[in-house]
Amino acid sequence: MASILIWYFHPDTDSFNGSLLNRMKKDLLEAGHSIEIRRPEEDLSVFSLSKKEYKASIEGKYSIDIQREHQHIREADGIITLFPLWWGSFPAAGKGFLDRVLSFKFAYELEGEEPVPLMNEKPITFIYTTGTPEEEFRQSGLKKLTEDNWQQHILSFCGFQGLPFFHLGNVIDCSEQDREKKRSLASAHAVQFADDITRRANL
Repeated sequence: MASILIWYFHPDTDSFNGSLLNRMKKDLLEAGHSIEIRRPEEDLSVFSLSKKEYKASIEGKYSIDIQREHQHIREADGIITLFPLWWGSFPAAGKGFLDRVLSFKFAYELEGEEPVPLMNEKPITFIYTTGTPEEEFRQSGLKKLTEDNWQQHILSFCGFQGLPFFHLGNVIDCSEQDREKKRSLASAHAVQFADDITRRANL
C-alpha cells in the first residue's frame, strides 16, 4: 500500500475543506494506505520565506522545520494537496509553505537560467474547491489558466509527476446532499490516486 502525504492549506479544519480532509483520511486508511497530514499553521514556525532563509537556501542550508518537511516528502510515495482557491491561488499560508518547502537544492536547481527538477517524478495531485460552479469555472477559461500555471510553474519546474487536478465547485451555496456527494467524489479521487501508486509499484 502507498504512503500518502497530505498538504492541507485551508486555515480552518472546521470548514468544507476540513470535511473533505476527514473523509479522505477515513477512506484512505480503510483502503490500507498510510497517511501523514501537514498543515502550515501547525507545522511551520513561520509562513513566509525571509531574506535570511532565502540566502541560506541558496547554499542548501535549511531550518529544522523545513528539514522535517523535506523528510516527509522523501518518505511519501505520493502527495495530495487540498485547498480552497482564494484570489486565484493558494491561501497565504499554503503559498508560504510552498515557498519555504520547495527549496532550492531540494526541489530544484538551476543550470544558468534553466531549471533542473529534483523531485524525480514523485506523484502529486491537487484537490481544490471554489465557490464558482464547475461549468462556469471551466467555460470562463479560468480552470485551464489556473491549472496550466500550477503545472508549468510548480509541478514541471520541480519535476513532480503531476496527475489530474480535481476541482469541486459551488461549495458555498450547495445543499448538504450535494456536499456529501462532493465529499464522496473527492475521497474516491484520493483513494484512486493512492491505489494507482500501489499498482504501479507492483508492476
